[in-house]
Amino acid sequence: MSLHSAVGVFHRFHQLSLSRFAILAASLGVGWALFAASLSRQTLITCVLGIPGISVLLIYPELALALYVVIGDLKGDERVASIFPIDLTLALGAIILVGIALNSFRRKRTVRMPAAFLLYIALIALMVASLAYTPVFDAGLEKLGRFLTVTGLVIVAPFFILTTPQALKRFFAGFAIITFLICAYSLTQLGGSDRLVTPSSNTIGLGHVACSLILLLWFICMPRLSFFKRMLVYPLLAVPLMALIGSGSRGAAIALGMAILASLFLYRQFAADLACLIVLGFAAIPFLSIPEASFEYLGTLANSRSMNNLLNFRAELLGYGWHLLQQHPLIGVGIQGFRYHSPNAGLYNWPHNIFLELACELGIPAMLIVCSVFGSAIRESARQVRDEISPYVTFSYLAAALLLVGFVNSLNTGDINSDRSTWLFISLVFVVGGLRIRAAKSPEVSTPCSARTSL
Repeated sequence: MSLHSAVGVFHRFHQLSLSRFAILAASLGVGWALFAASLSRQTLITCVLGIPGISVLLIYPELALALYVVIGDLKGDERVASIFPIDLTLALGAIILVGIALNSFRRKRTVRMPAAFLLYIALIALMVASLAYTPVFDAGLEKLGRFLTVTGLVIVAPFFILTTPQALKRFFAGFAIITFLICAYSLTQLGGSDRLVTPSSNTIGLGHVACSLILLLWFICMPRLSFFKRMLVYPLLAVPLMALIGSGSRGAAIALGMAILASLFLYRQFAADLACLIVLGFAAIPFLSIPEASFEYLGTLANSRSMNNLLNFRAELLGYGWHLLQQHPLIGVGIQGFRYHSPNAGLYNWPHNIFLELACELGIPAMLIVCSVFGSAIRESARQVRDEISPYVTFSYLAAALLLVGFVNSLNTGDINSDRSTWLFISLVFVVGGLRIRAAKSPEVSTPCSARTSL
């Protein structure tokens, strides 16, 4: 055997020994970490499931963002809280930030933020200035901090994470799976006397989740299929439809109805599907054991004799918010000031309308800023919808529908930190617009013959 061959054999043996030694050392290390310390079964299960899950979320941060949007509807369940000893919102936020850093390290492209987002800086400046006269400084500081971190993350993160069509598809896929599971969980409450809720016992949240899932299936899955294949999607649609009806969420029902009617102008073949779903729905309702309370609450949309009767307690909150705005039109009463000026102090922290909330707490300029942000998103969405030859027109249609849902939510829920999906849906419109611009400039992307069936 030549000297060169002998050296090669020794080198391969040396590498193999080092590899085996590394594997053995890693095994011993993991074994010591898991069993040398007195770990409970719950902690062990958390580690076994959590480590692979975190790895997947770091590799695909768009999945972490999809979970982040609805985590508030999950973490309130005692069973979920007992498994994870940390706040899941903060944990997912940290994972998203690390995922953004990893994307930057891998030199992944980002989507440029629109100029309209500079208005958020002006809004934050008004919040900071209002700390000087807000009734309770600590409460105002906490609300500002939540907007800068928890809420601000869904505003900014999409431009660093949803930077390719593949990432956007994974986001919608992850969002669909999570929301479907939430809706399916709510159906276990059928036959009871109370309205259906999310694992966190939230009726309005269930309505928002179900509405978003229906629109996602309606705009992404349905257009690509023939009529008979679309009928196979009906069972999937039935789950969120039952959840929406069972929640009794009126705002979500209104938003869904408006979006579905608008879709008939984009996909005229959907008229037959809508008719089939209505007929099947009315035929199936008597057998579904949906609580009477759900139908009674939804029925107030048609049975209420006055707007005050329709809005119920929200009418008083809106009236008091308007009263505060008239007293302090320019600078408001300070961030989180509504809670401490309200006659029911501490009972309701917001007037259930984002625009009025900002106006009475920060003044009319803050309301105009948010109106401008929404207006720029609506204008951008309308421009995208008119461009039927775009390769991402399906995304544009879905983003427009979700923006409508977010706008309706902002009118009847509030506060600025309670419904993160509203701010996310605004950002999604501009993310899709950025992808369209990039596709138009790239010679590798060709315009499909039928843009409506390209995705």
